[in-house]
Amino acid sequence: MRYNRSRSSDQNFWVSYADLMAGLLFVFILLIGAIVVKYVYVQTDLKGIKNDLEEQTRVLHLNQQELSQKKRDFLRLSADMNVTSSSLQIAQELLMQKESNLDEATAKLQLSDREIENLKKLLLDTELARDEVKGELVASQMELGTTTQTLKLKDGELELLSAKLLESTASHQQLVEDLNLTKARIKNLTGIRIKVVQELKEKLGKKINIDPNSGAIRLPASVLFAVDSYELKPEAKKQLKETLQPYLDVLLNDDTIRENIDHIVIEGHTDSDGSYMHNLDLSQKRAYSVMAFIYSLDEKRTAMLQKYLSANGRAYSDLILKNGVEDKEASRRIEIKFNLSNKKAIEEIETFLNKKE
Repeated sequence: MRYNRSRSSDQNFWVSYADLMAGLLFVFILLIGAIVVKYVYVQTDLKGIKNDLEEQTRVLHLNQQELSQKKRDFLRLSADMNVTSSSLQIAQELLMQKESNLDEATAKLQLSDREIENLKKLLLDTELARDEVKGELVASQMELGTTTQTLKLKDGELELLSAKLLESTASHQQLVEDLNLTKARIKNLTGIRIKVVQELKEKLGKKINIDPNSGAIRLPASVLFAVDSYELKPEAKKQLKETLQPYLDVLLNDDTIRENIDHIVIEGHTDSDGSYMHNLDLSQKRAYSVMAFIYSLDEKRTAMLQKYLSANGRAYSDLILKNGVEDKEASRRIEIKFNLSNKKAIEEIETFLNKKE
């Protein structure tokens, strides 16, 4: 009798235990069902971000498969009364681990909900911006219509301006031709200095250096005069004649060149030693000595020389510097230079301006 009662108690225990397990299983099934429903709802709302959630869906499916497998294992364990308590404990630990995995999946789904809200907000902002652009487009279309009407009104004015432009083309072309002709004449006049310098180089050769820009020549004072003297050295007169005679021939014998010469000037220069007034007087007298020597070369040319030739002293107002320091030897010199007349060039310009008026 005791054996039957003990056996009945064991049966009641296991029946109660099975009911408890069945209740837990029902709760688990409800939880899984809720998760599945939640997943389906989220899957419907997340079509725009489906690619981002595919990985989470795959993990969730794997969890469902594992839970199904554990469910079948649990049923077999419940049916098998010979399963030990240690095996049941292991199954419970595995079940708790899966519950933790489910919690993580639920948290990820909640994060996805926040992303959906952000995307919805972004979509709303985009729609508002689109509506604003549509409004600006309508305004631009209206403005374009107004501009088109204005352009139609301007077409008549453009035709009138085109006619006037055609009328002025002929006169403008004539004006351009006159300008080009005048430019050619002025260029020819300004080329006189180049011609003179070239001829001076050919006449004088290597006897003396000629400034390539101005055509001026420089004669060292130490060769022409003694220290503090303005009388030409006897031995310097021959060299001076060989230099000045061809120089003046180039400037005065050619009618084309001579008619463009304004004047020929002889300048005396000193270094900075001594007072300015003393050096001014000395440089002036040296320039006069050279001019007197030029007059003595050819008395038949006196009238012409009086017209073009002049002399003046510069003292040390135009020193020659070397590396920023006065070169005393080079500063003591006689310079002979010529200036071209610009009267013809001015006349050409005035003629052109008068035609333009």
